[in-house]
Amino acid sequence: MAYEPEKKCRCNRPRKAPRWISWSRHNPGRRYYACVDAMHGGCGYVKWHDMELPNFFSDLIGDLKDEVWMLTGLGSAARADDECPVLANAGHEEAISNAIEALQVQLKEKDAEIEALKGKYMNVVMICIVFVLGLVVGKMAVY
Repeated sequence: MAYEPEKKCRCNRPRKAPRWISWSRHNPGRRYYACVDAMHGGCGYVKWHDMELPNFFSDLIGDLKDEVWMLTGLGSAARADDECPVLANAGHEEAISNAIEALQVQLKEKDAEIEALKGKYMNVVMICIVFVLGLVVGKMAVY
């Protein structure tokens, strides 16, 4: 929380408000200050650090963020319009753990496929070795 000048929240014991980055659809990439206890209710203090972006840039950043989320397998990004995206994005841990579990299942399936291919590969190698040995023994018998 190294920034100056400090922004203090309105709690009973005012503390320095951390600076966050909004990833809501209307304010993607826009920095703001919020109460330290915003996740647990807090005093409701929110103050923007950056000026509002034109709609074109907000839409562009939002679309790019959605594409990144789709490419990383996390599904579509939250389209919450609230001003505290930290609360809107709190459920992503479950999505991430589901994605990890799905990847682990795929990994086990791929490992099984690899083991099956290793068995087939070893059979082909053994047949080739027997064939070459047969040719060598056959050539030696002729001489």
